[in-house]
Amino acid sequence: MGVRFFEVLLAHWPVFALLALLAGVMLAFSLWRGRDAGAGSAPGRVVAGWACVFVLPPLVYVLGLASGLGVEAAIFSALLGAAVLLWVFGLVEEFVPALIVVVAALFIGLAPSNIALAGFSSPSLLLLLGVYALSAVISSSGLSYRLMLRLLLRLPDKPFWHQLTFLVSGYILSPLIPSTNTRLSLLKPLFEDMANGLKLPPRGPGITALLVAMFGGALLFSPMMATSKSSNIAALNFLPAQVQAEFAGFFWLVAAGVAALVVTAVHLLVVPRLFPTTGEGPLPRENIIRQLAGMGPLKPSEWIAAGGFVFFLAGCATVSWHHVAPAYLAGCVLLGLLLTGTLLRKDFQQRVDWPMIFFLLGMDSMMRIMTHLGLARALSDAVGSAYGFVDGKIGLFILATLLTTLAVRLALPVTAGMLTSAIILLPVAAAQGIHPWICIFCTAIFSDISFFRHQGSNGIMQIQSAGLFERTDERGFMRYNLFMNAARVAAVYASIPWWKWLGML
Repeated sequence: MGVRFFEVLLAHWPVFALLALLAGVMLAFSLWRGRDAGAGSAPGRVVAGWACVFVLPPLVYVLGLASGLGVEAAIFSALLGAAVLLWVFGLVEEFVPALIVVVAALFIGLAPSNIALAGFSSPSLLLLLGVYALSAVISSSGLSYRLMLRLLLRLPDKPFWHQLTFLVSGYILSPLIPSTNTRLSLLKPLFEDMANGLKLPPRGPGITALLVAMFGGALLFSPMMATSKSSNIAALNFLPAQVQAEFAGFFWLVAAGVAALVVTAVHLLVVPRLFPTTGEGPLPRENIIRQLAGMGPLKPSEWIAAGGFVFFLAGCATVSWHHVAPAYLAGCVLLGLLLTGTLLRKDFQQRVDWPMIFFLLGMDSMMRIMTHLGLARALSDAVGSAYGFVDGKIGLFILATLLTTLAVRLALPVTAGMLTSAIILLPVAAAQGIHPWICIFCTAIFSDISFFRHQGSNGIMQIQSAGLFERTDERGFMRYNLFMNAARVAAVYASIPWWKWLGML
């Protein structure tokens, strides 16, 4: 193996020289950009990151050739290694590495365009566009805020019900707003109004419980439906066509039903014990009534957004009856919003999360290129021995999924971490006779587990950047987060009998 390594190294030195030149150019640009921004020099993390991009992908290429991979597969392995390093060190925006890999694969000729760009021609494009467009209209029209205010007025004026308002509101928003950060942005103004109106003392249990309820509502339901998390939509394309059709609609929620009940029950049990609230002032009902009066009657855009919401949700729940894929239902919703003028050109440009859409479709294309080059099978063979202890047992597979996802999430953000874990584990699931959706669901729910702030993009960093920890008990919040980490693991194991009853095991 060692002799083969050095033979390959000498035979392909021009490739390494080109990669060194490219990495050097990018490092020089990073240094220049840092100086131009007044930073004096690029941070050490940036320099170390580009140094790794210079050194490690060529080694991956050589090791791939030395281990028997073809030249095309070895080159693509090096590209994947470079993409992971770009994510780990945060050298570019999250969506850029996936596009780099796809463009490089096309430029070098690693795969034909119908495969390299297959992600961008899949039904997922319609699903993402429709869901993001509908979420933009629901928030910009004021419909979501109006509904939350009305919910507050309808419920009893007690701390439990105030907190439940945020939990339920987040759950309602989740199927149509596949971003935890966006859901938090929508709930944050209501949180601040309620905290100020109730005159909750800073860093007290009352305001912290309210923050925890908002966070739980925005995050806990994200793995429970296909459209509640952007990476869920992308991961659907990793599944066989028949499984995609089955789980693209309401059946995902049915299969995740026990897990949803468990995490919700744990949340409702833990919050009052960690944050006992007594002596809160009354809800500022007059202020809420004034806000609703100022909003006036429902505007046409709100009626259309509500109609799109009901149409899409009802369509997803009845896929087994009409056999129309949710992606095409989302496409109809998108056309309705555009034809009625509810979604204007400016909103279509600015409110649709185009970087996330390109990231998810790029990840889909990367997976298809891997399959085309035989890397998916090679990866399955490589990791098969490491996961041999699973031996077809679902309990051990869940443990393996947990450990793998946690290890990947130490380096990668939520979306990239979940999709990378799914790519690693799906071949293992196939070899062990485990239903592929269970693999996807486990990576989805485990990728929301976090212990450190640098594992961001699950909402904690947004809460910190908004200054909400300055008003609340941060240690108490992190204790709640640890409880919910454990609840996610318990929820998956509690789902095993339910999955057996559904015939998935």
